[in-house]
Amino acid sequence: MEQIITEFIRSWGYAAIAILILFENILPFIPSEIILTFAGLLSEKSDLSIPVLFIISTVASFFGILILYYISRLVSEQRLYRFVDKYGKWIKLRGKDVAKANDWFKHYGAWAVLICRFIPVLRVLITIPAGINRMNIVKFMFLSLLGTTIWNFLLIYLGKLLSGSWDVLMNALHTYSFIMYIILFIIVVYFIYHLLKSRRVK
Repeated sequence: MEQIITEFIRSWGYAAIAILILFENILPFIPSEIILTFAGLLSEKSDLSIPVLFIISTVASFFGILILYYISRLVSEQRLYRFVDKYGKWIKLRGKDVAKANDWFKHYGAWAVLICRFIPVLRVLITIPAGINRMNIVKFMFLSLLGTTIWNFLLIYLGKLLSGSWDVLMNALHTYSFIMYIILFIIVVYFIYHLLKSRRVK
């Protein structure tokens, strides 16, 4: 994946950045860490400009987030609950369990949207409950772009700063992603534990 992304950027420059970042905000398996740090690195070795890279990545993020948000809005809460009731039984998941998760999002959604923009995979997935719950679009986009703008700038500048140490930079990013996945796993286990505990009480 890394090699495909870096070769695409090397060949197509700004156009590649725009396309990759657009889809990165729709599909969780495209890593912005690789895209933007490599773009920052190339700014030291080509005519790519840091300000232009920053603007392009931010605009592409805006449209990607907006597309996934409105796609998610097409799924109503009730339809989601019915789907889970029908197919979630295979993993012991019920519609009312998802309802609890949605209630949590409604209560803490603003913080979740902002914080998740710094976490791999979740930075994309957080848009789905925001759309399903019809979170205020202005508030959602403001928080999303705040987090995304900071994230984009840090990665681009990091790539420029460590342009002579690509392997070191990649190892650091992989370590960061690994730590984030562990934290995510712990949160999921904690959430499932409390769901199961609440069932026993009832």
